[in-house]
Amino acid sequence: MAALIRTATAEKKDRAATEAIAKETHTDVTVVQEIYQEELSALASDAKITQFLGVLTSRRVKMRLKEQH
Repeated sequence: MAALIRTATAEKKDRAATEAIAKETHTDVTVVQEIYQEELSALASDAKITQFLGVLTSRRVKMRLKEQH
């Protein structure tokens, strides 16, 4: 599995996304960040095009959080 290299811009967007998801779902930011990293790693391992990883990861995080409640 190739290592995922994220630009500073992508990392800022990831951080903003995790904070927004945490606020939207009333979940602790650290929990959302952990799930986000798990999902990002899973998606990135097979991704040929990485442009939409943030969007896809956010959707999967929200789905996982919804399943937990």
